[in-house]
Amino acid sequence: MAADNSLDSGIYGSAKQIPAAVLERISAGTAQDVIVLYDDRDIETEAGAYRNRSGKRYDDAKILALKAGRYQQRKQQVDLELSGDGETVADYSHLPMAKKRFRSRQTLERLLANPLVVAVYEDCQIYPHLAYSLPFIGQPAVTGAGIAGSGASVAVIDTGINYTLPAFGSCIAPGIPDGCRVAASVDVTGNNVTLNTDPAGHGTNVAGIVAGVAPGARIAAINAFAGGTSETSWVIAGINWAIANKATYNIGTLNMSLGDSSYNTAPCAKVSTNPFVVPINNLRNAGVVPVASSGNNGYTSGMANPACTPGVVSVGAVYDANWGGPYSWSSGCTDTAASAPDRIPCFSNSAYFLTMLAPGAFITAAGIQMAGTSQAAPHAAAALAVLRGAYPGDTLDQAVSRLTAGGVAVTDSRDPQNPITKPRLSLLAAISPPENDMIATPAILAGDMGQITAHNLNATKEPGEPDHAGNAGGRSVWWRWTPAVSGVASFDTHGSKFDTLLAVYTGSTLDNLSQIVANDNDNSPNNTSGVAFTALAGTEYLMAVDGFNGASGGISINWSLSQQADLAVSMSQSPAMPFEGGQATYTINVTNYGPSDATGVVVTDTLPAGASFKSASSGCALSGGAVICNPGDIAGNTSTTISIVVDIHAAGDLTNSVQVSSSVNDPQPDNNITALIMTVSPAEAVPACSSWGLLAVALCLAGIAGCWNKRRNAIPFPRGMGQR
Repeated sequence: MAADNSLDSGIYGSAKQIPAAVLERISAGTAQDVIVLYDDRDIETEAGAYRNRSGKRYDDAKILALKAGRYQQRKQQVDLELSGDGETVADYSHLPMAKKRFRSRQTLERLLANPLVVAVYEDCQIYPHLAYSLPFIGQPAVTGAGIAGSGASVAVIDTGINYTLPAFGSCIAPGIPDGCRVAASVDVTGNNVTLNTDPAGHGTNVAGIVAGVAPGARIAAINAFAGGTSETSWVIAGINWAIANKATYNIGTLNMSLGDSSYNTAPCAKVSTNPFVVPINNLRNAGVVPVASSGNNGYTSGMANPACTPGVVSVGAVYDANWGGPYSWSSGCTDTAASAPDRIPCFSNSAYFLTMLAPGAFITAAGIQMAGTSQAAPHAAAALAVLRGAYPGDTLDQAVSRLTAGGVAVTDSRDPQNPITKPRLSLLAAISPPENDMIATPAILAGDMGQITAHNLNATKEPGEPDHAGNAGGRSVWWRWTPAVSGVASFDTHGSKFDTLLAVYTGSTLDNLSQIVANDNDNSPNNTSGVAFTALAGTEYLMAVDGFNGASGGISINWSLSQQADLAVSMSQSPAMPFEGGQATYTINVTNYGPSDATGVVVTDTLPAGASFKSASSGCALSGGAVICNPGDIAGNTSTTISIVVDIHAAGDLTNSVQVSSSVNDPQPDNNITALIMTVSPAEAVPACSSWGLLAVALCLAGIAGCWNKRRNAIPFPRGMGQR
């Protein structure tokens, strides 16, 4: 895969020259420190082949180590040919560059004559480009939605940092304690200043802006200044450190609120004259976005370096509020009008190739208030950290395009003959609508219970979409949920960061939605919502979450499914009026009104004292004085019947009680038990006979016997058979 930025090999063919100021001083006998750029085209080709073979978008740790080894070999080869002339002052392990000291013009010319050397650069001086801004760029809504750059680090090349301040987690050392926002603090000047306690520290203010815009990100502070100024070599050393430690700290963005005093009316693309071209290219190949302030010279058609370097996100400044004025600035300019939101301060450098604008006056961060393009750049750098965390699949160029595409268009009219319109940072506008913005693309909720976080930033309401929970809303997002079993489902938006609307439907399009339940406010914090409804297994439900009157922010959805089986039992008997000594049959009917299937059903029939068990339906058995039946599972909205036959041993009112239970929660236990009173009649008595009655019976029997004998004598016998 190709890297986001590659150098045009043609620029290596430029004539090699000693910078004029260096040539003058070394010719006068003054030793000169210069930055040497070595030809790395073959090394970059080799690294590109590795990237392609391994499917890497950027240089990973293995490729970076390969390049570092090749750079070292290249530098040693050139040094060998110089026969030891020239002293290495600083080596940049992850760049084809080194800072060298030469004491004679002849040695420097021999160096430039080597075909493995591309250019030498003067080590120029670099200068810093001197709590309304967060709402101004829409940051609170974005971070409130949980989009905060978590896990990433922003490298800040500046004057160092006072990491002990509360804005950075009151660190006692980088990374300590756990809440410390500063992952690293290093010095590349050789002065070992890793803690800058200057109460007006430029680097502390810049890092504080990063911490405010990207509250989930960490800061890798690189001190490249001493006495208020820096050098090109130190800035390059800072870039080199960021590349070497990219994987260790997950550095995705590098901020440089600094620049030289140059005036560049076009991109500074020449390797022969711009020492930042190759470092910026290598930084991007490592997957890090470079950001730089445009400068505070008041240029309307030019920028300082490194902001002018191709591949750098260059940032100019705007006011973020009405701060009064007009103001005069140390650069020598005076605003022509009072400050106002999106008005460009007179100091802000601009050019047709400027990338964007961001709040730069007046910015308070880490307890320090400053104004300048230095304050604008970290707004953009931190915003890029947030976006790269939210959209990890974006290339560097895609991330920058996402940042600028939705920006507020601001026109710089300071030069009436050449007005320039550029996007002003809007972090909220850079967030894409959620993928589940439309009913046709709902997100999936899986399982009987769970919790997810999401957002409805920049979501929309579709034509024909209902007013959820009776409010117009306007920022709806959709989820689909299909329960595997029936039960009572509970959904809520507790924990969301805004006033929500919640509605549940069946159907699949806006044309066939049927509302099941909806709620605006269930009296929970932030006026969030909650509903409960009977959910049937296999039924698809659509959930819509919207904001009251179009509110938006971070969404929390919590859901659970409680299986419930409402069992009811009834009983009848036959015969209706049994007698003592007879039998009776109890018919027990168990109904499951659902919604869930009832499992582990047990029916317990406690027989009356005057009756004993005779027989029962399958699954029933006598246990003590009760009949225990296990009829199996009972599906929702179905019934089962049990018959129990008893022998009756006593007359009177016999009370039989029966109850039913299951392993599933029953929301209505009152109908789980019933009783039946059976009235048993005494056995019928046999009446006693008088003497006259006995005589009548005897005469009847005698008459019957006589009739029988006559009949027998009259019956003919078949032939061959005789009477006996």
